[in-house]
Amino acid sequence: MNIFDKIKEILFNSNQFFSSLKKEKTVQESFKFYIILAAFSAIMGYIMFLIFGDIIMDSLLKIFSQLGADIPETGNLQTFGRTLLGYLFSVIGSFVSAAILYLWLLIFKGNEGYQKSYQLYVYSQTPNLLFSWIPVVSIISWIYSFALLVIGTRKIYNFSNTKSVLIYLIPLIILFIIGLMFFAVALAFLSNMNGSSLL
Repeated sequence: MNIFDKIKEILFNSNQFFSSLKKEKTVQESFKFYIILAAFSAIMGYIMFLIFGDIIMDSLLKIFSQLGADIPETGNLQTFGRTLLGYLFSVIGSFVSAAILYLWLLIFKGNEGYQKSYQLYVYSQTPNLLFSWIPVVSIISWIYSFALLVIGTRKIYNFSNTKSVLIYLIPLIILFIIGLMFFAVALAFLSNMNGSSLL
């Protein structure tokens, strides 16, 4: 199956794709799939910056100036370097993320080996890798990737629908609450700093 057929199968026939994934024994195919799609995502993100970079920088300038901080200088060369570095970290991070996923699924007695966890992570990230560079659509792609992660978990590990959703949803809710708490503390800290500077 070539990469375009695989993308089509993942996006539009995910149940069948993840059911047949048991035939894929190694991470070689999924790794090639990831490095290609991650490169596409990085390139499109860089192109978006070249087109809309001025708007982005103006928005960042306003945010940084409100916080009383200087915005770091960012030219095309620096952005290209960061894009390349981000791509390399993304490729390495795919193995780390899969390892975390593998350990997390082990807690719920989902032991199909690290290879399956890597394949599950990579293929479920397909919408993110394809569309995360598009504003607003990136939110939908994240939700779609989450749905594919649930579907893949159900098919590969033979979990129930409820279990497949809850093992990911519960930690997301906890992280969201922690994030809100940190955000509230940061806002209170900044408000106190602004108040002190006025005195």
